[in-house]
Amino acid sequence: MLDFVLSDTLSPAVERARKASIDFTPVMATIADYMRFGVLERFEAQAGPDGEAWTRSQRALAEGGLTLTKSGELKLSITADSDATSAIAGTNKIYAAIHQFGGQISRPLGKKTFGPRAPVTIPARPFLGFSVEDLTEIEKMLGDHIKAAFEGRS
Repeated sequence: MLDFVLSDTLSPAVERARKASIDFTPVMATIADYMRFGVLERFEAQAGPDGEAWTRSQRALAEGGLTLTKSGELKLSITADSDATSAIAGTNKIYAAIHQFGGQISRPLGKKTFGPRAPVTIPARPFLGFSVEDLTEIEKMLGDHIKAAFEGRS
């Protein structure tokens, strides 16, 4: 039988790492900010998390400018939040889903808001999500968090 005994000098490091693995609050805040920044970069790059370019909107084609930025409200609505076990970046704009996933909407014909409506297909322009690079960086952040605690740097 093989026994493994932690020395007194190693025990504090293991205890710090154990505590750090329970409370990820600091690293989750960093990850949430990283996620938010990634979403904001996608508005500038005009591409989804997979790097695929968005289909330009009719407005951007006609007037110039960037897709999903007519008023800037969607981009400005991107927020980040975190707690001890999770990180999130997103928006509270109800119309965000149609842009993220695409789909069909109907809008009035002409200037009247009542009456006949024409179906319009909105292509998916994903702005939320993770790239492969994002996932690699987040894994590194989590590993660095545990390593720093083990080494007494947190």
